[in-house]
Amino acid sequence: MMTDLAKADQPRVLILDDERDMCEFVADVGDDQGFNAQWCDNFEDFACRYSIDLRGIFLDLAMPGVDGIEIIRFLGDNNSKAHLVLMSGHDIHLLEAARRLAESRGLKVAGVLHKPFELSALVGLYDQLAAITAPQCPTTSARPGSQYVPTASDLDAALAAGHIIPFYQPKLSVSTRAITGVEVLARWRHPDHGLVGPDYFIPLAEKEGLIERLTDQIIDQSLVQGRIWLDQGRPLKLALNLSALSLRHLDLPEDLLRRVEGRGLSPEQIVLEITESALASDFSASLDILTRLRMRRFALSIDDFGTGYSSLKQLQHGPFTELKIDQSFIAKALEEEGSLAIVESSVQLGRRMGLKVVAEGIETEQQMDLIRHLGCDEAQGYLLGRPVAANDFPR
Repeated sequence: MMTDLAKADQPRVLILDDERDMCEFVADVGDDQGFNAQWCDNFEDFACRYSIDLRGIFLDLAMPGVDGIEIIRFLGDNNSKAHLVLMSGHDIHLLEAARRLAESRGLKVAGVLHKPFELSALVGLYDQLAAITAPQCPTTSARPGSQYVPTASDLDAALAAGHIIPFYQPKLSVSTRAITGVEVLARWRHPDHGLVGPDYFIPLAEKEGLIERLTDQIIDQSLVQGRIWLDQGRPLKLALNLSALSLRHLDLPEDLLRRVEGRGLSPEQIVLEITESALASDFSASLDILTRLRMRRFALSIDDFGTGYSSLKQLQHGPFTELKIDQSFIAKALEEEGSLAIVESSVQLGRRMGLKVVAEGIETEQQMDLIRHLGCDEAQGYLLGRPVAANDFPR
């Protein structure tokens, strides 16, 4: 019999289910798979046994007195790092909704088990948990730049010093894998903290009224680079992201045309990417600007398609030329029927409306095969190329 000391070295899992027979079954299988499995059938016991070093939590969604959604809320509030396995006799759509809820609260979900489930399915999830390694806490000197939390004055100084620069992520033809263009993404090269990602300074720029200044600098630098590539015989299209504030300026079409032509480029080489959320506040005012941008021969892309409530209306009424399928659907299209249906219908919708369809977030060859089969025109993602500075962009 294994000693308590030996079990202490095994990865810990905790099972919460009001059915004791189910708890014992899941725990016994866990023990056989080399885990230290404990179980409980009520929230009070669960709260006492819960700890931050848990590798996994098997959670029943339907329990009398407390349901699994409340437990998900509890785990989210406690920033749990354990990987969840959601269990329920409810239909699979409810399980997937609970998965999305957990992920929206920052929790990691290893998988779902629809009761009654096969032993092989349970063993497979234990195998996944076994493959997970505990995260290593970096030393202070080794922490990446993303740990840095900038202030408005820091960002203002970085803009003045030219530390905010464009990175370029390639967009490829799905059929040929030839590079057709790039998406321009802002990055902060901090002299002390290294490369700072946009999640740490774009919201700050929007909050502090610096986003237009930042956008202008990124556009100007990328237009210069676009001209360099053109002179090298590489007429790559530049996909530029516009903020909601940019769409409030009636002089945007004329100003942008002047800047593009001033660099010796044509507006046909520019794709303006607008997120659905940027259009949500005042679509009629945005439609004025979008229409005039299109009249000046700029291509218009609706970005993150499908993530909001008004995508279809905006796609119908806006003069868009491109539809970008959000990466959250691509990531799960091979695992979830719902995500696959959204990707399929988005491609069909885009093609019927005469739009170029772009899939973002491609990370595996299987995803590439899927979007090729569905008929996407272009793709981007880590499989095809990460965002890099101009000097590192592939030739």
